Amino acid sequence: MTTAEGPSARRPVAKGPGSWPLLAQPWAGGAAGWLVVFGALVADIVAGIATNKAPVLVATLVLAFLAAVAVGFSVAQHQQARSCGAEAASWWHLGGIALAALVWLTWPTSPGMLDGVKDARQACVVLLGRTTPNCLARASHAFDGRNLVWWLTGALIVMMALLSRRARMAAWAAIPVALAGCLLATHFLELLLLHYQPGG
Repeated sequence: MTTAEGPSARRPVAKGPGSWPLLAQPWAGGAAGWLVVFGALVADIVAGIATNKAPVLVATLVLAFLAAVAVGFSVAQHQQARSCGAEAASWWHLGGIALAALVWLTWPTSPGMLDGVKDARQACVVLLGRTTPNCLARASHAFDGRNLVWWLTGALIVMMALLSRRARMAAWAAIPVALAGCLLATHFLELLLLHYQPGG
């Protein structure tokens, strides 16, 4: 039998939402969630514009940081809600995951004249009218980077879907995460396009 004292004693569980951690509280957690989501969306758009012609490393650091902030708050809310025994989030919050998946699947990650191009060889033909070793190497690297980031973004959306059962924030924060990932994936081919077609 568990007693109030001794090694087997359990920690007292918070009785009401008012004594829960901030992100687990219904109103405060919801307000923080919308602040994170809308702030991340605005930051994604600004960062996408600001890093349009920046090196891949710069764009990666900026956009990955924004995605990490959204994921971090979502994980924190999930942990806090779980620790205090908060009720599971309503299923309608999965609408945020659906919107994130829509962004991920429909965002054009092949800019300009590279739209519809499937691989490095096609890209070189479109950009130069022929294939060259240098172009093939550069284009292969760009496509590999684009594909890696795109699939990692999909994996993050799935992870956010799993978190959203306890963390409402995770469901909606998946949208700016998807946008940041798609912007970064597009950036690889944007730089390839700018290298061979500065005015393209």
